[in-house]
Amino acid sequence: MPATEPTLPTLSDFLAAPLRVGEPDVHGPLAVFPLFGPPPVADYVAFADGCARGVLVKELDGGASVNDLVVLNPTAANVLLYEGEEVLGAQQNRTFDVSVLVAAGTSLRVPVSCVEHGRWDGSRHTEAFTPAPQAAYPSLRRMKNHAARARVAAGLDARAEQGAVWDEVAAKSSRLDVASATGAMHDIYEGRRDGLDAFAEAIAPRDGQTGALVAIAGRMTVLDHVSRPDAYSTLHGPLVQGYALDALEAASHGTPSAPPSAGEAEAFVVRLTATRVTQHDGLGLGRDVRFGGAGATGAGLVCGDELVQLTAFAEGSGGPGRRARIRRPSRRR
Repeated sequence: MPATEPTLPTLSDFLAAPLRVGEPDVHGPLAVFPLFGPPPVADYVAFADGCARGVLVKELDGGASVNDLVVLNPTAANVLLYEGEEVLGAQQNRTFDVSVLVAAGTSLRVPVSCVEHGRWDGSRHTEAFTPAPQAAYPSLRRMKNHAARARVAAGLDARAEQGAVWDEVAAKSSRLDVASATGAMHDIYEGRRDGLDAFAEAIAPRDGQTGALVAIAGRMTVLDHVSRPDAYSTLHGPLVQGYALDALEAASHGTPSAPPSAGEAEAFVVRLTATRVTQHDGLGLGRDVRFGGAGATGAGLVCGDELVQLTAFAEGSGGPGRRARIRRPSRRR
């Protein structure tokens, strides 16, 4: 008999217990359901916490590259770089293209995208980057994820498409009526910080929280999860700023919609974690996993048998503000 191909694992195969969904915080068109995961196994700290301990992100020594940076981790802790996190300074601001777990006592070259088209300041080449108060907004992160997934499927490294990133940041700036002399994504956030902070005040982190399932204008948008509550507590603020920027734009469309119900949120998570994934060699510690189908696309980071990080983007039919139809698992045929 011919040999059968092995069955691909699901995301739930790397979770010791199911992700639990809490009651959402809602502000305007933004609804954020807190997620709670099983007790963590892998030991690491979030990137901003690593920087406080001595981690450095710098331009390449041999000559700067728009789409590569080097991370120096002289500390005794593993450090998680979360896809979409932004770093400010040096020759131009960047965001990480993929999530990476940088081992203690190592240095690593990582793929990034420029989010400041109009600045390339060679006089600041030796300057270390600083963590930004925000991560990239979900619609930009989704676009970058799609490009990285296509490259991985073609046998290439996981990276975003730089020209598309610049175009999207410029379009976002125009849609939100924020001018930037250097085309910087950071300036969009600074120009709308008062409105963003109102969202942030309404979306508070919970004790033990490991992630968030986000709906904007009544429609599932993005899920972010890490295995350690202490790492998530550091990521919460920057991620919420990103969610809020897309929510501000949705609010300007004047199409309010009720948030999804708790049952719909739970059904989305159950269906997502049943999705089968492909595994690939990762940068740093762990393996890169990618998936598409069942209404979501995304990527994660697995160390051993533990899902350390997960980002999923809802992919539904219909225009902005329309809710994807999600049936509870018990009613699916």
